[in-house]
Amino acid sequence: MLSANDSLRRLLLLYALWSAAIVFSGSLLYLYFKNAGLSELDLIASFLFWPVAPVLLILFLNKSKKTDFRGYMATAMVLQFIAFFVLFLFEPVKELLFFNTFLVGLTCFFFWVPFNIMYFELSKEMAATMSSIYFSLASLLGLIIPVASGVIAETLGFRILFLISAILFLLLLAAVRFVEKREYKYDFIDSTKETKGFKTLIVLEGVYGGGISAATTIITLMYFETPIELGVFLSMTTLFSVIASFIISKISDKAQKRKRYIVPSALGLGIATSLAGLATSAVAWFIAISARNFFATLFYPFTTTIMVDNKRNMSKLMVGREWLLNIGRIFGISIVLFCSAVFSTIHLSLVFLGFLILIYPLVIELKKRHISVA
Repeated sequence: MLSANDSLRRLLLLYALWSAAIVFSGSLLYLYFKNAGLSELDLIASFLFWPVAPVLLILFLNKSKKTDFRGYMATAMVLQFIAFFVLFLFEPVKELLFFNTFLVGLTCFFFWVPFNIMYFELSKEMAATMSSIYFSLASLLGLIIPVASGVIAETLGFRILFLISAILFLLLLAAVRFVEKREYKYDFIDSTKETKGFKTLIVLEGVYGGGISAATTIITLMYFETPIELGVFLSMTTLFSVIASFIISKISDKAQKRKRYIVPSALGLGIATSLAGLATSAVAWFIAISARNFFATLFYPFTTTIMVDNKRNMSKLMVGREWLLNIGRIFGISIVLFCSAVFSTIHLSLVFLGFLILIYPLVIELKKRHISVA
């Protein structure tokens, strides 16, 4: 039996390796398919397969037999391997992108649910700090890895990049065995009940997260057209957000005043997102996304921290949370698709998304009867 600190260190190592592989493999995916001739609407529509997959999977696996968390995580590695190996094998058509995105979406359950349960159970005493590490690590890795991906894609080609990505996920299978064994099953109804008081907040987070992923990915491709340009952009826009996140989370853990940080970070995120919709040049877009990323890495740690503070059952909560997050993501991506198809401007979706995150603090106030936020 491992100590809590040893278990947490092993989880963090696995998380770092997984996040590195995710950033490496996914950074240039949409540039590849845009260069292959896919339309803006096809690219946005592909994002829908990402949240639809876990929504269906969570319902399908409801009350299934007990399974070791390591089995779930190993399945996630295999799915990611297949998702990127097929990109190496076949020509880039929209059906291939849809298939890739669906498989990647399945890992939202197979990897993230077991990881989140174990991680936040083990880190309750440092909830904000550990949440900050959780949300900042991908950004930290994003300072370097996208540039490496860009260099490989530009010198060796995209399909070699995807082959390397597939191999990385296959190698990650070896790291899963270091995770402590834990058998698990869930009841969907019980899991959603555990989210009482947080449902609207989780869905709002999902709407914003799904929409912003689709919108910023596609808009960025309008300004940066080569692998190295895109890689440098992705790396540079994460520069200041990581440092700010660690500072604010340490202060919050000591003061235990979550609302003091949630309100300004949500306001900053909402305003920065809406203003990003006004960007009309590469320089303006770079400034806007840098600001958005800065506030996002301040905001996101607290969305999980307030649930941990309310002493919910993590084993139940994280399944319900994942389901609701992905329901929200479907709506968020649909907003982006609607703006692009009906109004012929994807930028408008950022104004809507920014407004939605602005009301996050208001929803917290309205939920005071069911949840406690200091």
